[in-house]
Amino acid sequence: MKRNKTKPETFKGIYRVDVQVFLMTAIIVIISCGLTFGVSYSLTYNGMIRALCARANSIYEYADGKLDVETFRRLNSRADGTSYLYQEAKRTLESVKTATGVRYLYTAKEKEDGTFIYLVDGLPDTGKDFRYIGDAIEPECYPDMKKAMGNQVVLPKDINHTSWGNVFIAYFPMHDEDEVVGVLGIEFDASSQYRTFSNMKFAAPLIICIFCVLAAITAVVLFRRISNPAYKDMANTDLLTGLKNRNAFEVDIHNLETMRTKKGLAVVSVDLDGLKHINDTFGHTAGDKYIQAGCGILKTCLPKSAALYRTGGDEFAIILREVPRERILEMLDKVCQRKPAEGLAAGVEIRMSAGYAVYDDTTDQSLEDTYKRADTQMYLQKKEKYEDMKP
Repeated sequence: MKRNKTKPETFKGIYRVDVQVFLMTAIIVIISCGLTFGVSYSLTYNGMIRALCARANSIYEYADGKLDVETFRRLNSRADGTSYLYQEAKRTLESVKTATGVRYLYTAKEKEDGTFIYLVDGLPDTGKDFRYIGDAIEPECYPDMKKAMGNQVVLPKDINHTSWGNVFIAYFPMHDEDEVVGVLGIEFDASSQYRTFSNMKFAAPLIICIFCVLAAITAVVLFRRISNPAYKDMANTDLLTGLKNRNAFEVDIHNLETMRTKKGLAVVSVDLDGLKHINDTFGHTAGDKYIQAGCGILKTCLPKSAALYRTGGDEFAIILREVPRERILEMLDKVCQRKPAEGLAAGVEIRMSAGYAVYDDTTDQSLEDTYKRADTQMYLQKKEKYEDMKP
């Protein structure tokens, strides 16, 4: 008995077409979900940035009309904090900060040496982050502040991850006529937005991967259902009888060979008698019905633990485990009895020949040898029947 070396299986129970469907579905889901997430994330994130920019612009327009530009010329050190000019500017920034909910709102100017100092801080004097007139601006703010001093409105495209938190920072040039005299700094606390979008970047790919696997598994199951409504393993199933086929028999024999002990294993070889006569007399459709009828008889005679295979046109094989010889002989006696064939011409009977062998480690090197002995017994019985039919 030759083993079929070209098996469609890539892993036990998984076939190449299953892998192809799985990968194709996974790729489609990843691409579609990835694009959807990317577009949605971009639109949502950019929408949030635009909303913050709009808020910052509104604050700037209001402050630009309320702040006295002289504060940028006359305020230089902490000693100027008692001046009426400073007090008025501070009240203005505090009221704007309270009304708009910004985190920081302040004015600053550039010194002759290129450094920047705070002028008016919108925080309360008692706040731990409050800055006095003349306090140095953090150097990391210099590049954007210099742009503002160059008459540019600096609006970020992203939330800034700074040493003092996740913030949205905007800088606006403050003018005296056409001259830029200072900078208005506006900072929004963007910690919640930062966490939200950070979580989205982590959670979305995870969710996509989970749904990718679920969709791919579902696609494989549905593909099997659609392409094979009976949901049978086509590579190992005989379509005419619904039994396991020769390929399945060889695979199972091979798997049983790996067992540590094969004691108690028996193989039965069964052959339908007279199939050629049925085909020649009534046609191949009748021959198919003859085979199906024989299959039905075998099923009724076998114990539940038996594995039944159709290994060829009119050939069947049975693998039995721990079935006593007496029970096997009783079973074969029932199998070989002539029985009427339903659905065929009147007088047509189902006839079978059968032989069996129990694995014997003293004579059998493998289960294939056991099968050969059973096959030999079956052909001997068939030969005896043929001899008896001679005149």
